[in-house]
Amino acid sequence: MGTLRVFAARTARSGPSATVLPARVVRCAAVVCVLASAAAHALGDETCGDIPVAGEKVAWIGQDMVINGTPTQAALITFNLSSSQVADAFIQYWTQHGVAAHRMQDKSTLMISGISSQCSYTLQLPPGQSAPVRGLYSAMRLGEAKALPRMLRSANYPLPLGKILLDMTSNDGATVARTVQMSLPQASSQEASAAYAEQLKRDGWRTIAGGPAIGRSNRAPFGYAIAVQKDAYRLDAAFTQARGSTSVVINVSYE
Repeated sequence: MGTLRVFAARTARSGPSATVLPARVVRCAAVVCVLASAAAHALGDETCGDIPVAGEKVAWIGQDMVINGTPTQAALITFNLSSSQVADAFIQYWTQHGVAAHRMQDKSTLMISGISSQCSYTLQLPPGQSAPVRGLYSAMRLGEAKALPRMLRSANYPLPLGKILLDMTSNDGATVARTVQMSLPQASSQEASAAYAEQLKRDGWRTIAGGPAIGRSNRAPFGYAIAVQKDAYRLDAAFTQARGSTSVVINVSYE
């Protein structure tokens, strides 16, 4: 079917002054598993929606996500402070509010984290950078597992045979979306893509596009991708191969 250019298209809800980011950033935040809410100073509330230092700019990754069953929010925040000043302020605030705080740093990342009985927070910053600095701040609400929304349960669309490594959902009111990362038994991404495309076809899904997948700037294909539609559902899947194993990231949305 030709080459399919892949630009990740799933986003979660954005706030009134937020920038909506592509799903490749969403998946990055999901791996980090963090939450952020750029509003008030009420650390200890049940929403885990506090940021100790006010940001100059907030780019929402997701305000209503669920990652592996855990309610999660995440945002990229620009601070008008240096990396060390932001980290010091976060650590001081969390310590004053009885939140266990930790600080770690290597050559590429300055990471600070805090955990309370209800919330887990993480902030990643570039080390040694002067103001302004942008960080990935996120948090998870602990002890509250959430079931998949009815429209996003697997009975409404097939998933390939394999192991689920990451399961993330978002809801912006008009659209609900799910991102699933899986490890597959097939030896090649082309074989896995073809098998899943045939599975979807048998289930009545209409193919929109499919074939070798490339990113930006016309780079060489990095795997195979398919995009399909059925009723109010849209689904796309990107298959990659590394070190003898095949993985897929599946995005499905319902409007």
